[in-house]
Order: sequence, then C-alpha cells, then structure tokens
Amino acid sequence: MISYSILSVFNPNRKIIVLYSFLCFVLLGAGYKHFGANDKQAIAFTQAAKDKYFQIAVLGDTQYYTAEKYGGSMNMFYNQIDWITANAEQEKIAYVVHVGDITDHGDAKPIEWERAKDAMYRLEKPRPGLPHGIPYGVAVGNHDLRPNGDPNGTKEGYTKYFGRDHFKGRNYYGGSYNDESSSANHYDIFSANGESFIVLYLVFNEKSSKNQFYDAKLEESVFNWGEKVLKEHADKKAIIVSHSILKKDNSSNSNFVAGEGNTPKKGLFTSQGKMIFEKFKHSSNVFMMLCGHRSGEAYRVENYNGRTIKIFLTDYQSRRNPPHGETDRNGGNGILRLMKFDQANQKLQLRTFIPQKDNLLEETDEDSNFSTSLYK
Repeated sequence: MISYSILSVFNPNRKIIVLYSFLCFVLLGAGYKHFGANDKQAIAFTQAAKDKYFQIAVLGDTQYYTAEKYGGSMNMFYNQIDWITANAEQEKIAYVVHVGDITDHGDAKPIEWERAKDAMYRLEKPRPGLPHGIPYGVAVGNHDLRPNGDPNGTKEGYTKYFGRDHFKGRNYYGGSYNDESSSANHYDIFSANGESFIVLYLVFNEKSSKNQFYDAKLEESVFNWGEKVLKEHADKKAIIVSHSILKKDNSSNSNFVAGEGNTPKKGLFTSQGKMIFEKFKHSSNVFMMLCGHRSGEAYRVENYNGRTIKIFLTDYQSRRNPPHGETDRNGGNGILRLMKFDQANQKLQLRTFIPQKDNLLEETDEDSNFSTSLYK
C-alpha cells in the first residue's frame, strides 16, 4: 500500500495547519520566530532555545523538469522553489542543496539552463538579513556536462548561471577549485543556531565501463584541493555533495514507487562514491554526504576512527504513477526533501513530500520519513 498524507495549509497569519490522513485529521498549531544576520563569512540564524533547530532543503535531479520530459514539467520545479521561499522563515530553512543534473542535455539545449535559472533564482530574492536570498548550491551532474559525463567537457550554461562570477561576493560563497570560472568544484559556508558548516561540491567524474571520460588526474587534484579546504575550515562541520555517491539496493522499489519502504534502505556505493568516501573519511569534520544520479532513496551509515558519516541518496526522476508501467513516468513529480537538524534533541529528521499550491502530499513510509541521531 502506498502511504501518503495530505497537509493542507490555510489561515497563514495564524500559522495553523490541518493534517488530513486517509482515516483521520489532526489539528496542529505552530508559531515561529526568525531573525536573520550576516557577516563576512556566513549567514547566521538565531532562534529561541525551545525552537533550536534549522532545516536544509534537498532538491533531487530536476533534469526532466527542465527538459519537460517523461511527465516532468517546470511547474513541478517552480512548486518546489516557491514552497521553499514561502516557508523558509517558518520552517527555518538555512540552506538549499541541489544534487546535480539540473538539466538533461547540458549545453546541447541552452533553454534548459534558462529554465533552471528561472526556477533557482527565485531563491535569490532579498530577505531581511539575507541580501542575496536563501543560500544555495548546485552540484554538477553527468547530464550537465557535454559530452555527457565528461568532467572536462563544456559547462557554459552552468558557468553562466551558477558559476563563480554569479556567486562571487556573496558571504556564503567560499570559492572554486583553482578559482575556475565554472565553479564546478566549489564550497559554501553557512551558519545556523551557533553551528558553522562548510558544504563541498565535487563535479561528476565517475570511473566505470560506461564512462570513457573518467579523469584520474583531475580526481586526485580536486580531492587534494577539497581536503585542503576542509582542513582550513576544520572548525566547521562538513557536508560533501556530489552527484554520484550512492545507489539504491536491490530490495528497494523507491526508484519507481512512492511510499513502500518499511525501513531506510542502506544503499550501495557507486564507483565515484567509494572514491569520495575513502578520501574524505580522513577529514575529521565530515559528517554527511548528499547525492542523486541513481534514482531512488537510500541511507548509509559509515563509521571511521570513532566518527559517524551519514550518506543520503535523493533522486526521484524515474518515479511512476500507478500502475507503475513505463508509460506512467512522472519525471519526479516535484518531490522535495527536508532535513531537520533538531539541535535540542540531537536528532536528524527527514521528511519527503510533494509541495502543491494548497496542500502537501507527504510520503510517510520509513525510507522517506524517518529520524536518526544528528552527529553520532
């Protein structure tokens, strides 16, 4: 059975929400306060002790929205971004991650980059204390490169809309590998509730029989740069974002079917993911890795030298509507993931849903909606 709930929002001035499930409804009340401040290095969020949490929004592959393919549409992309901007304050969203493949055809179809820009730039509307809007970063996926999967291929659209010159001067943008204008490998910095974070983005560079463009020398150079950056920011908790790190295990149908997971599935490393983990497990501040690329959901926990590193796959591009045949693909259906950093209870809570104009379609199964320890 597919497990969904619908969350309808009304009377926003009082921030009252009503949760309708298939069998019952529950009235929930919520009241939040948010204060923004900035400095030369980071965006800081401060909140009352009783509300000591913040959230990161994670966007899976959006390639079929920008390509308007396999049932995907730009309205799905817009719904995701518009929900984030409308709810950033009350949901305490401190940062937004896009895991890559923002386009399907890269520079072969510039219109897809323009569409991606039109959606993502909605995050940039100035807000109190946030002159550049909500901080965000975009990973470079294989479909964003031309030829597909070539880390040395063209990145004209990415450079134009999401490259170094676009982000340079923003207090959350740290810099790029070799100061490259493409910023395909770069890092961001943000702070939330007294904790500082560095987010390191690594370009798609997969070693596999299907990818003739793998560049071992580039991988080594980028990895060494990333290691150095993380060491220079050892006082910050580190999140690594790269398009390909995990794939679902064979017992999961989360690539096609919504809401059927009984437990969070462990997932398997991709070849690039294994290389990333083996390199960056030695960086003592790394606690999380985020990825897309391989459709589905997965959650893997690795322990190294007394530390815990949590790895999450978030990708819905191959999802299908019932009866889940090849002709039933929906392109991702606009699914959005929120990661709640509950500092008061030291919990990390994941929530997966489809934001729509007047309601949220929640995935309530255990590989879409679950909690785990925050840093242990």
